[in-house]
Amino acid sequence: MKKMILFAAAIMMAFGASAQMSLVKDLAKKASSGNPQALAEVLQSIEPAFTNPESAGDVLTWYTAGKAAFGLYDELYKMKLMQQPVDENMMNEVLSGAYEFYLQALPLDSVVEVDKKTGMPKLNSDGTKKVKTKYSKEIIGALTSHMGDIAGAGNTYLQASDWEHAADAFGNYADLATSDFAIKNGVAAADSVISQVRFFQAYSQYQMQKFAEAYDNFTKARKLGYTDNNIVDFQTSSLANMVQGMLDKNEYDKANNFIDNALKSDPSNGTLHDIKGFTIELKDGVDAALPFYRKAVEVDPTYANAYFDVGRCLYLQAQKIIDDNPNATNKELVPKIKPIYDEAIPFLKKASELNPDDNKAKNVLDDILYKFEVMGVK
Repeated sequence: MKKMILFAAAIMMAFGASAQMSLVKDLAKKASSGNPQALAEVLQSIEPAFTNPESAGDVLTWYTAGKAAFGLYDELYKMKLMQQPVDENMMNEVLSGAYEFYLQALPLDSVVEVDKKTGMPKLNSDGTKKVKTKYSKEIIGALTSHMGDIAGAGNTYLQASDWEHAADAFGNYADLATSDFAIKNGVAAADSVISQVRFFQAYSQYQMQKFAEAYDNFTKARKLGYTDNNIVDFQTSSLANMVQGMLDKNEYDKANNFIDNALKSDPSNGTLHDIKGFTIELKDGVDAALPFYRKAVEVDPTYANAYFDVGRCLYLQAQKIIDDNPNATNKELVPKIKPIYDEAIPFLKKASELNPDDNKAKNVLDDILYKFEVMGVK
């Protein structure tokens, strides 16, 4: 009885797969329609074929979906040009779907060539079967001809603060405009364009607090020469947030390795050296961190927080001397701590000068001057 049930189930599965492919073939004919309603019906009806094992692995499924989606987008775009009412959000969603469908179709588009006389597969000189593509030329043509539309969708989403869709659209455009087939067909975008698109992709990801993805794309944009919109600050902030996430999990080695890799490609970034110092300080203390804070000041003399961190660490070194010698008199302490405080003061003053709205450095400086007064230091 059990065997009969399993056999019956297998028949149903085979029938389901066959039925899905039959449906796809019927929809493929309909996908060439210029009727928006018919194209929308194709997209709705074909959805079950995406999850069926047989139809999901057949190029015709994804080609049909992509053809219908691009067709629907084009028809809606025509309506928009004629100033007819159009749901632009739906247009952009259809465009995004078309892109994804065709990307699924491309790697599946391979047909074994068959000898018409024998019905046997044709073979290459090495004995492998000869393969040709059936839909790739049309797919690539549709993708490359809609590159500007995909970028435009990204701008629309960006202006609406729809960060997730903006990041996806900008990423799709950048990947498409730098693809091998875009280069081969002479439609690849210039580095200056891609760098700007990568920045806005990263900016959108940053707004979603997807800091790892944002850091990666800010880095790509900078490597392509992008320097606008405070990109260094955004890139560094993304890294800082990533590192903080690692430190929250006590992943000190992972955080240090990540910062070291970042410093290899950006050694003159004072903020990175400062973050490195902070990471070292959490694990190994002030003395170990101080050289990295000093390096941050050295490579970026305008970075207020680095000056503060140098002054703060020196202040903490002096404070440790005081704490470790509770019975020492002021006369005994002054020779030990005054040189340290004297070194700290210029850094704290510079931090306050560079960032007058932040009172951290001023508060530490005031405490040093108070101690000097109590100890009778002039």
